[in-house]
Amino acid sequence: MESKALKTGSIVMVVMAVYGLILGLMWLFAAEALTTPVFDSFTGQTWSDFVTANAKAADLWIMNNRLTVAMAIAVSILGIFLALTSYRKGEKWSWFAFLVSGIIVWGSNVAYYITLASLMNTVLMSIGLVLLIHGLVIPAKAILGGKADKK
Repeated sequence: MESKALKTGSIVMVVMAVYGLILGLMWLFAAEALTTPVFDSFTGQTWSDFVTANAKAADLWIMNNRLTVAMAIAVSILGIFLALTSYRKGEKWSWFAFLVSGIIVWGSNVAYYITLASLMNTVLMSIGLVLLIHGLVIPAKAILGGKADKK
């Protein structure tokens, strides 16, 4: 029987991964609406002016953005499966996998959007970081203390 902490931690991690998936899909289908204000405020140039003056560079930026979104969606799908399997069972390696990958993904995005002074995107990424921290802390004793139910 799995402990309540493992079940709760797993649910939080599923919520975090689904949240990441939703953000990825939002950036896939509404990239211009979400990134144009950040581009404008950071560069001091409108996106449309940039595209007009630098069509090839704009195409490269868009392709890079789509690649990043594809990776975010893939990581989110993996996170859902990891949370529902190994993490729910309390396997230590899965806790460390979420710790390292979560800090890299959510932490770097929070730092990136703070640097760009984008409050909306900083808040969106901070929500993911808060979910990660809660999903790690809740079952930490059960997983790292060796009390997780291993089958």
